[in-house]
Amino acid sequence: MQPTCKPPHHQQQQSGSTWPSSSLDFPWIGQSISLLRALRSNTDYQWYQDRIKKYGPVSKMSVFGSPTVLMAGPASNHFVFSNQDLIFTQTKAINVLIGRSIMTLSGDELKQVRSALQGYLSPEMVTKYIWKMDEEVRKHIYLNWVGHKTIKVAPLAKRLTFNIISSVMFGQGAAPFREALATDFEKVVRAALLIPVNIPFTKFNEGLRASRRIRKLLGQIAQEREAAFQQGHCSSADDFFTYMLALRSEGRHSLTVEDIVDNAILLLIAGYETSSVLITFLIRQLANEPDILGKITDEQEEIARNKGPNEPLTWTLLCCLAMLLQDNSKNRDLVQKLVSVAKMLLR
Repeated sequence: MQPTCKPPHHQQQQSGSTWPSSSLDFPWIGQSISLLRALRSNTDYQWYQDRIKKYGPVSKMSVFGSPTVLMAGPASNHFVFSNQDLIFTQTKAINVLIGRSIMTLSGDELKQVRSALQGYLSPEMVTKYIWKMDEEVRKHIYLNWVGHKTIKVAPLAKRLTFNIISSVMFGQGAAPFREALATDFEKVVRAALLIPVNIPFTKFNEGLRASRRIRKLLGQIAQEREAAFQQGHCSSADDFFTYMLALRSEGRHSLTVEDIVDNAILLLIAGYETSSVLITFLIRQLANEPDILGKITDEQEEIARNKGPNEPLTWTLLCCLAMLLQDNSKNRDLVQKLVSVAKMLLR
């Protein structure tokens, strides 16, 4: 586990032992309760600092049912991301909830899936989804912002992010099931950071059942896409399932439909929390910077006057928003220095 905060400088004492310090504590539970308490109270940075100060930049413990080593600092990043001979696993909870995804695969399968996902998330592919994102944002603002004197940005940002990701990945086929999908998805996200004890009426059991319902629903959509693709009724740019099926037909990977569904769930989780948190704090930052907000507003209104009211946003128009790109980039960098969008990286 790597905290995403910058740890304080720590001078380790010299010793003959090269094993991580501290102990695993109680089996399964370990430091899970104290870490969860810190995450929920937004004191996780202090939690990491206290542990690093006490045990040094490398220490062992047990979290979320798995024996874990906490590694902090640039050296740990270099060790993890540059050492191809190491095989890292996710927590037991994530393995059970998400299944065979890029986070749990290894070897040739991992290389195939990584290559496929990089292609799907490339700028060339994103330009094809701009109109879908624009449509979801328009609909969201009209329903949840226009006419409201007060709004709660964080939950709305989460819902907007979920709607955009599901629209881009699953197309209109998932629209009738979006409410149920969103409810179950929240349960899975909460269960991912829990001790994986599958006992009835527990939060983890609830998340596990929600994960099965999501798999069943997305599996049905994937099978429909597979039938349509075989009949030539859809293209690889339509949605994530068709894209992955098209690559499989070209021999680019050998994933089953079930594996493709698992990776779709992973993409939902990966983009959902981080994007919604960043949107929330960007809006707060713009509220505190009226000069930048005014410039961005003027520029967007100028773009709006030069196109039809119902004309969708295009990549060309987006690139014209120089002030938006420039100032939001500065704000994004500033927000990421102040707020950890991802609290930690589990490997």
